[in-house]
Amino acid sequence: MGYKKGARAERELMELLWNRGYAVVRSAGSGNTYAPDVIAIREGAVLAFECKAWKKKEVYIPSHQMEKMLEWRKRSGAELYLAWKYPYRGWFFIPIYLLTKRGSNYVVTLEEAEVLSHSLL
Repeated sequence: MGYKKGARAERELMELLWNRGYAVVRSAGSGNTYAPDVIAIREGAVLAFECKAWKKKEVYIPSHQMEKMLEWRKRSGAELYLAWKYPYRGWFFIPIYLLTKRGSNYVVTLEEAEVLSHSLL
């Protein structure tokens, strides 16, 4: 995902969450840090999102990045989701632990996302 496209998707997600009553923050340099891209808090509930704006039929997260995100999840106690924005279909919110390990990546297909996605918004 290109930086501009990804940043635009992250800002869109932030606005959606804000409009639904969450306090939100975007992590600077996301992808290069331990923190997920967007963090949302409402009444003590903490949700965190790794965002992807991707028009292919699968999304991949490298194992080294997944390991960092899972450690962040463990330390924070937040619910961690892959937030996948697919063109003309909107957002899918997949719990990060439901992605499947394939080689040196974790992956979810569009078909899986349709089944596994939580209706957060």
